[in-house]
Parts: sequence; C-alpha cells; structure tokens
Amino acid sequence: MNRSRDFDETLRDWLDDGADHAPERFIWAALDDVERSAQRGAWRVSLEERFVNMKPAVLVLVTTAAIIVAIATYQLVVGPNVGGPGPTPSPTPSSQSEAGRFSATDLPSIIVTAANAPEGLAVDASEFGEAALLVPLRPGGPPIDQAAFVDARMTNINSTETGGYVSWAALFETAAAAEVAFGYIVNEHGSAGWEMERSSVDPGLGDESASFTGAAYNIFPTNETYLWRVDNLVLAAVGVGDFDAGQVRSIADLMDSRTQ
Repeated sequence: MNRSRDFDETLRDWLDDGADHAPERFIWAALDDVERSAQRGAWRVSLEERFVNMKPAVLVLVTTAAIIVAIATYQLVVGPNVGGPGPTPSPTPSSQSEAGRFSATDLPSIIVTAANAPEGLAVDASEFGEAALLVPLRPGGPPIDQAAFVDARMTNINSTETGGYVSWAALFETAAAAEVAFGYIVNEHGSAGWEMERSSVDPGLGDESASFTGAAYNIFPTNETYLWRVDNLVLAAVGVGDFDAGQVRSIADLMDSRTQ
C-alpha cells in the first residue's frame, strides 16, 4: 500500500471534519512538503529490516568477517613485512646443482698423455671436446644429453693394426649430470647398444663402475672396457684386439689414482 496516498486521504478526511482543527494554509503547506520530500526506496527499507531482525550470532559473524577483510586490506597496502615475520628464505641449492670438483684443466693430468705416460706406453693420437665425447658412442643410437657437458679428452696408446689401448675422460658440470651420462654410456655398451657382455664383478673404481668384454665397437673381435665415474667425471680405459688384460687394468688404476 502507498504510504503517501494513505497520508493524503487521512489529511483530507480530517479537513472534511472541519476547518477549525487547524488553519487550511498550514495543512496544505504540510501536504506540499510531503510531496517534495524524497522517499526511501524499497531495497533500502528491506535491507535495514534484515539487519534489525538478524540474530546476535549472525551479527557477530558479519562483524568478524569485516575485521578479517580490514586486516587483509591493511597488509596489502602497508606490506607483508610490517608486523609479521619476514619472507621465507629460498632453499639452498641441492648437491645435485652444485658444481663438481673437477674442471677442464684437470683432464690432461688424469688421462694418459705423452707428457705423463708410464714407461712402455706411447701416445700416438688424441681427440678433444665433443669429438672425443662421441667416440665410444654407437652410430644411430640415442644421442647423449650434452646440456651439462663441459669437455672430453681421449688418447690412443700403443696403437697397431691389430689392437691397442685407449684412455678416455668426459667432464660434466655436476656429479648428477655425470651420473646420468655414466648410466647412458653403460647402457650403450650392453645389450641395447654395442652388445658387449657386462661382467658380474664390480671393478671397484671411483664412485660407480662397470666392465665389459666381447667384440669391440664392430672393429675388433675382442676387447676389455672399464667404465667408471668419479664425481662429475666419467672415465674409460679400453684394450682392443691384441691387448694385455693386465695392462688395461693398470691404465684404469692409474687414471683412477689421479682423481684422488
């Protein structure tokens, strides 16, 4: 029902009862004032009634929510470091991301070279860098991950048409990267790659090691290969064709001792 209309009708009924109740000009002035006054909308009245009729528990929840919003707004505006603990420090790099103990300058002193070869061993050829890294890998096989590869060196020792020896080392940025590379190279020498026969006896070299025998890289009918890893370095000592097994092991032990 329209309140303004009820009010008008009440006043007019009252006026019909007699003009002696109040001067007519005052009554009509009051009516004009009511017509000009802004009335509250229905949504506003309804909202006020809802808050008035709310139970105390609901009002407490609303008040609590308002306080939480105010605190959150304050923290956003003032900053997270005011009145609270500082930011959590970033975790320190794990051992997997730390640089390995060997660098490229160590390679010449670890593998057998013309400058450090024991008596009876003659170095007759060398390879460096990526070319040296790829020498023991199978053509057409899956590529080795070189993202953390640093350098590699290889020397041929006492090479003849019927055989010889190889001293080889590949350097990676971290021990974790070298561990992955070692696993890849070991796998490539086994049944999935060169199809060499892996020995059941651990050679006991470095941090982890393996040894293989069988046909050598599709060139020589026989070989003995030692593969091992020391930190961020992967190493190999190989004898192919006409070789002495004791000499291969001697080269491996010499290289391993130089990493200590």
